[in-house]
Amino acid sequence: MKRLILFAAAAALLTAPAALADPGQGKGHGKHPPGLSDKPYGMPPGQAKKMWRQGERLPRAYYVETRYVIVQPQRYHLAPPPPGYRWVLIEGDAYLVRRDNGLVAEVIANAIANLIR
Repeated sequence: MKRLILFAAAAALLTAPAALADPGQGKGHGKHPPGLSDKPYGMPPGQAKKMWRQGERLPRAYYVETRYVIVQPQRYHLAPPPPGYRWVLIEGDAYLVRRDNGLVAEVIANAIANLIR
């Protein structure tokens, strides 16, 4: 009986590192656990917010796709963008970015709170 228990314990120890190596490696989920693989940064929604700073570059989709562009900056109490720049709204924050490369020139955190209804 003792040998059976020792054998089971040894088998468990030998297989444990393979099972714990990387939880996201199974069934085509890439590096993220199932259910989070298509979330931003592979994190739960409440933890996924990314705040870019002045001098960083936004991903191309944010400054090219029209759904992020602020067409009427005055509604958010923002100054009109200078030539070659545009305001984009990402998760409630406004970013003044260059149109050609997405370089962040200015950040207004929580700009959605300034929305004039």
